[in-house]
Amino acid sequence: MSPMPLRGKRLSEIKLSRTFNGRTLLAPIVAFTMAGLLFVYTRSSIHAAKRNAERHRVADGGEISWYNESQRRHGALEKPKEQDSIKQLITGTHGKIGKILGKGDRQ
Repeated sequence: MSPMPLRGKRLSEIKLSRTFNGRTLLAPIVAFTMAGLLFVYTRSSIHAAKRNAERHRVADGGEISWYNESQRRHGALEKPKEQDSIKQLITGTHGKIGKILGKGDRQ
């Protein structure tokens, strides 16, 4: 049997069930947590890609050389020095890389 339509009733006469259970409370919390994790993951991966590109640029002398990059990937050239990635995510590397390139602090 289908529920009765609400036609002809005032809003004050309509009774809405206000039951709070595990699903009604947990669903928004889970959605917010997933959004937060996705945000943190995307930001950290973007920063890691920028750091990696900057490291390769510094190793090539200021410009990206696709020939040198190909040689690195196939083991003919040595890869740029790996640094503390967690520390770089928190503090950033703009000042250090700028000094290596001779451009001062980059912002």
